[in-house]
Amino acid sequence: MLVPHSRVVIAACLWALAGCAGSLNDPDRFGDGGSSLNGFVCPSLGKPAKAEVIDKKCVSGCHSAAVVESGLDLESANAGARLIDVSTTVCPPRHRVDSVDGGTLQEKISQSSPTCGSSMPPGGGLTNGEINCIIEWTRNLAAGGQE
Repeated sequence: MLVPHSRVVIAACLWALAGCAGSLNDPDRFGDGGSSLNGFVCPSLGKPAKAEVIDKKCVSGCHSAAVVESGLDLESANAGARLIDVSTTVCPPRHRVDSVDGGTLQEKISQSSPTCGSSMPPGGGLTNGEINCIIEWTRNLAAGGQE
């Protein structure tokens, strides 16, 4: 025979279990559950491009929201809108990033003597993996991918 107190405990447990969803009928409406908080992950490095390469090597000092060198802010959201098919301020009418030749950004980070302007970052400092990561990131942005 159950005592009144144990009936209350059992009823509370059953009520709690009844309120537990267990599964979602439409999981797609909840996005990826936060797995993309770090943004696009470069296949070449296995790291988030924006947080691990762009912010550390490009934003610091030159292309932040506060210091917009050559009119390019890579720190604020929607950097792709300021990169993809946008003419450069130094080498018009070339684009910063485009699908034809990679654009001036790709040239400036991968060549020591680019055809227009100077190499980036000033004084070098990008590894081959970081260069590949930036190129992968810009190609992803050009294809409409996440930042």
